[in-house]
Amino acid sequence: MPITEQERLARRDHIGGSDMAAILGLDPWRSAEDVRLEKLGRLIDKPASDAMNAGNWLEGGVLAFAAEKLGEINTHPGPKEVIGTPIVVNTDGLLLATGNPIEVKTAKLFGPSKEEWGDEGTDQVPSRVIIQSTVHMMAWDRPICHVPVLIGGRGFLMYEIPRNIQIVDIIREKAAEFWERNVQGDTPVEGSHASLEVVKLLKKEPNKIVTVDPVLIRAWLDAKEAEKIAEEAKETAQAAVLAALGDAEAGECGALGAITYFNQTRKEYVCKASTFRVLRHKAKGL
Repeated sequence: MPITEQERLARRDHIGGSDMAAILGLDPWRSAEDVRLEKLGRLIDKPASDAMNAGNWLEGGVLAFAAEKLGEINTHPGPKEVIGTPIVVNTDGLLLATGNPIEVKTAKLFGPSKEEWGDEGTDQVPSRVIIQSTVHMMAWDRPICHVPVLIGGRGFLMYEIPRNIQIVDIIREKAAEFWERNVQGDTPVEGSHASLEVVKLLKKEPNKIVTVDPVLIRAWLDAKEAEKIAEEAKETAQAAVLAALGDAEAGECGALGAITYFNQTRKEYVCKASTFRVLRHKAKGL
């Protein structure tokens, strides 16, 4: 279920499992500096994304799948502190027979993902998930974390993460350092930068004006100009390729493989479906 406003505010007072993965630089979507700004309350609240909402809505179904595989599950274990650290976890479930934690995941429900999941029954999960699972094992002092996941195109799968003492030690050290230095000490995280999505959410003070380093402005303007030139070059090259195809829908290009320009239909729930062509390249041998 989506978290309440009270729960959201409470999460500023500690490090969560997903926060820890970002702090260690193992989250493809969030940086350690993103987490710092969130904990300091310097960001405007934003609505949950479709992927986040889908994960919340489908959590019960994934837990039901896990219960069929593993046995009865306590689905409301409540917050749990990792003793001696600023970490507090909200575990999705605990297996009643063993007390092992369960970390529910969904993946690739809205297309390709930046992360890969390996063979079912293994610990071949994204690094981010290993960190989250380890934090749950630390909180509940258990040797295993079960990870049931619903993956687009693959269905329901079950993974098992064993506790690794080296990862535990790293988490304890980095969590304490981050909380004391970067949050309580209000010091930016060295070597980490807030993502564009996050800096857009920084709260603004009306009528406040600051001096910005001209080097930063020049770098931004140069990047915009380079993007414009690259986009124009791309359009010119694409036009040349389509002209070379003439009235054909596909073309062979020697060692580079082939190109296609087939019709593709986009289905719409409100408007009428639209059909359009997409130019694609297929490398030789694929």
